[in-house]
Amino acid sequence: MPAGSFKAGDRERRARQTGRLVRWLVWLLGWFVAPSAALAGEARAPDHDRRELRLQATRIDGAAIRVDGKLDEAQWREIPVLPELVQSSPAFGAAATHTTRIRAAYGSDGLYFAFECDEPHGKVIAPFFQRDQIVPSDYVQVEIDSNGDDTNGYVFGVSPSGAIFDGQLFRDTSQELLWDGVWRSAALVTETGWTAEIFVPWATLRFEHARSHTIGLNFTRVINDRQESNRLSFAPQGVPARVSEAIDWYGIEDIDAGLNLELQPYASGRFMLQRPPDSLDQSWRALPNAGFDLKYGITGDLTLDLAVNPDFGQAEVDAAVLNLSPFEVFFPEKRRFFLESKEIFETRFPLFYSRRVGAAPSPQRARTTERTVYGEQEQGELVGLDPLSRVLGSLRMTGQIAPGWVLGVLTAATGPTWGRQRFSDGLEQRVPVDPFSGWSVVRLRRHFDPQTWVGGIVTNAARLGDDPEATTGGFDYNINFRKRWVHGAQVIATHDGEKSGMGGSTSLARSGRRTNWSLSGEFLTPHANFSDLGFMTRNNYAKGSTGVGVFNAQPIGKVRSLTASVDLSLASSFAGQITEKYMMTNWTLETLGLWQLQTFFGGHLPQLDLFETRGNIPYEVPLHWWTGARVSTPRNKRVTASVAANYGEQAGKPGPDLFLDLGFRPVDRLQISFAGQWSGSFGRPRWVAEREADEVPIFARADILTTNVDLRLTLAITPTLSVTSYNQLLYTTAHHDEFLELRAPDLLVPIAADPWFGTVDRGLTSLTSNSILRWEYLPGSFLFVAYTHRTALPEGEGEGEGVSEYRSVRAFTNLVASGARHEDVMFIKLAYLFGL
Repeated sequence: MPAGSFKAGDRERRARQTGRLVRWLVWLLGWFVAPSAALAGEARAPDHDRRELRLQATRIDGAAIRVDGKLDEAQWREIPVLPELVQSSPAFGAAATHTTRIRAAYGSDGLYFAFECDEPHGKVIAPFFQRDQIVPSDYVQVEIDSNGDDTNGYVFGVSPSGAIFDGQLFRDTSQELLWDGVWRSAALVTETGWTAEIFVPWATLRFEHARSHTIGLNFTRVINDRQESNRLSFAPQGVPARVSEAIDWYGIEDIDAGLNLELQPYASGRFMLQRPPDSLDQSWRALPNAGFDLKYGITGDLTLDLAVNPDFGQAEVDAAVLNLSPFEVFFPEKRRFFLESKEIFETRFPLFYSRRVGAAPSPQRARTTERTVYGEQEQGELVGLDPLSRVLGSLRMTGQIAPGWVLGVLTAATGPTWGRQRFSDGLEQRVPVDPFSGWSVVRLRRHFDPQTWVGGIVTNAARLGDDPEATTGGFDYNINFRKRWVHGAQVIATHDGEKSGMGGSTSLARSGRRTNWSLSGEFLTPHANFSDLGFMTRNNYAKGSTGVGVFNAQPIGKVRSLTASVDLSLASSFAGQITEKYMMTNWTLETLGLWQLQTFFGGHLPQLDLFETRGNIPYEVPLHWWTGARVSTPRNKRVTASVAANYGEQAGKPGPDLFLDLGFRPVDRLQISFAGQWSGSFGRPRWVAEREADEVPIFARADILTTNVDLRLTLAITPTLSVTSYNQLLYTTAHHDEFLELRAPDLLVPIAADPWFGTVDRGLTSLTSNSILRWEYLPGSFLFVAYTHRTALPEGEGEGEGVSEYRSVRAFTNLVASGARHEDVMFIKLAYLFGL
């Protein structure tokens, strides 16, 4: 072939490459400069920023409206339709693909809303789901800023099947769906789509009493097959706002929430059907209980809650874990008394961890004593422990005490708990575990706009007797300026009864239309300690972090969303020891077909861990890097799947992880979720003991293998009657060899394996099954029936023989082993709501 042919081919190839480069640059320019150009054929909607829009409220005779979802009452036809909804995703600011007609009205008893949702494709997705547990579904929701302060509010939603969810909105941008209000709704699938009605009584909302009211309203419709979200009003892209997005609905005259008094008595029973022979819980097998909750609206937006002998036991169990770290495991709050208005008590440092109140007694806190038995001093053995901590009473007051002033007060008293100690001669004695205790938190915040405030908080844990009283105080503020900039800070002082400390935290963040950026700093002095009523894992550090992220403003071709972020952090102890040198980058891509790919890469340079040796000399953690990826199928289908794999190395020692998540909805009322995880860590050194003779930290190279399987089933029989079942199988082992002593932070010296070989191994096989029937037989009145089964086989740490070699089949055979411990508990609670 002539040489010129090669030159011509090169020119053609370079031309094609140049053309691809130009097209790529045009595409990139279109993304950053004019992303809407990628929406060929997508009609632009009217201005979506309707926050200055004011609409006259319409009054109706509520008695003429039957909340059945049919919208056939004559009064509905007389009420004007609200402006059309606009897409907030995937095409920000574009016209909604389906029409939604919304009407709003009020009566003397509450607010009424009607929705007509057109579905030209006839693909109404209407599964049932348990209250507040939203699954892929069509649905509509209304957001109500009942005080018109652009700061706090409520959300109420319903799906075409009649399934419901509700929650509280606070500080403009956040929500808590576990709050439950008293309201009614209904929905109906029609030939052209579906319709819905929502009725919210005035007594459910907080608002100041006045002759005329203006409230904020906003509406959302989610179209499941496109995962399209449409809203009535929303802020410019990147502006952090939600409650303040609402339109003003004015002219609400002559309404009254009544006395705003609720009394909810309850009766409950805990029945121990089976327990291990060596269980410390030797209480009565049947433990009855009764009490009441009283809620009173002192003013329109200040509520007093009084609980006498409250039942603060949670129906949902926590997942089992084998904790090999020096830190406490954090478990989220699930008790509804503490969930309502919990945002008032939240600050940058978690100074109030509500699970401290009524926490189960721990054997480590039992104050056992020694006595002389057969001429020798003997400690005795703890053979009994109260199963529960009794919360004698609790009082909470939350809300606005004046315009812009938010107050939160919570105080609770817990009774003493006891254990039983037995000596070798058979003598038993009662020993104290927890004394009578008082737990208090006071929070005051002054708002200048929805996201600008100054505030203070004080917490106190006081125990009867010799136990020290712990107090923490803090001052914080938050400033939103130029709409997209947010700055906040907090300073705290602590005193745990023995030592004092302090801490501080600050941040600056900027959110743009396609980028976000943050800078933050935080410190806690070596003696800072707010763990008596708060949650903390470490002190003695000063840390700085920064991060930047980018994301697309509109779909581009077949890409629905594309995000990328980089985060960096550096931390030091107060002695100048570098404890963190960290970098992490994340990438997420989602197609218009809702397939998603996530990937990440990160790591840290050698850094000191001050806590691994439990207070001894620091340990230098070597270079550690990790990477991983996850692929997920479309989330709006009856069957969903997600597969992930991670891999990391620490000084050449591997640590792989595998994940599989499956979701399956065989019928509209049943949702099945499966999550499986296998994790491994091979040959990485970890602290195992401290040599008594010279207090030298002893390390060993550990092979830690874990299999965790979760299966959750939810059967939503009706919107107010559901059955859920959570089942967890955990099998984990930690085997140690090649023992070493830590002579310097970066110097591990091999030593003989005796006397630690085998004795420091740990293992746990656990099966936990928790099934709950929830029935709201009347609005605000409910029946709980919960059944919990636990089987556990702990290995090591004095629990029978040594840890068996990890084999997957032992996840099942250990459950029927002779040393396995079995426990079955049934819990029943019946509550009735009296409202005045």
